Amino acid sequence: MIKTYEIEVSDGAQAQDREESFIGGLPIMPEDVAIPNCLLCGAQQTFFFQISFPDEHFWEGKTMVFFSCTSCAKKGYFIPKMLEGQLRDAVIPKLFLDDYQINFRTIIYDTSSGSMRYDYQEKIKYRKILFKKIDDPNLKKNKVGGSPNWFLEDESPSTLDDGTPMFFLMQFLEEYRFEIIPSAPGQAVLGFDKEVEYSDNNYYELFLGNNIYFFGTHYGQPQVYVFTQI
Repeated sequence: MIKTYEIEVSDGAQAQDREESFIGGLPIMPEDVAIPNCLLCGAQQTFFFQISFPDEHFWEGKTMVFFSCTSCAKKGYFIPKMLEGQLRDAVIPKLFLDDYQINFRTIIYDTSSGSMRYDYQEKIKYRKILFKKIDDPNLKKNKVGGSPNWFLEDESPSTLDDGTPMFFLMQFLEEYRFEIIPSAPGQAVLGFDKEVEYSDNNYYELFLGNNIYFFGTHYGQPQVYVFTQI
């Protein structure tokens, strides 16, 4: 069993430093990796968070950076594309993982190779992430490692189609809100007439605020499978 770490988010605004796990602010990632653009609208995607995986984790020494578009709202793209057929113990085609990140992006790199990216315009307020090691892998919290807390039935995948095992990386539980800075534009949403509107909330939601589960490859080239339950 992978060690379990509760994700604790700091209170209050802080000046961003070289912390490697945090929400919002400016991302830390390799200089030769481009800030991703949305494949639906072409806008630069919004940086939501990054996790530098803690000690005793399969991905110790690696960091995952997560972006998602907040500039457009199109039916069919509010949550990640789902696999077809049975989801529990599913074998995931690698081509699916290559193609399904349309309006969001995960970037995984060796933590030591990251640099602060000043070519990104901050939108989400910086919050430092602390990891609290916990004994109960089933604790219902935002967490890294342990066991997923399913909202519905177990949808854990099995392997990639090349046989590479998948394991549970982390989760954000429903209705987590990412507070934005005052100058950030509102998040794009669909209005009642199906026209795009922009929220006046002081936060962004990721995938409609649903429970979000992240699974990763056990070895080889890091791959991430992201999906939600409502």
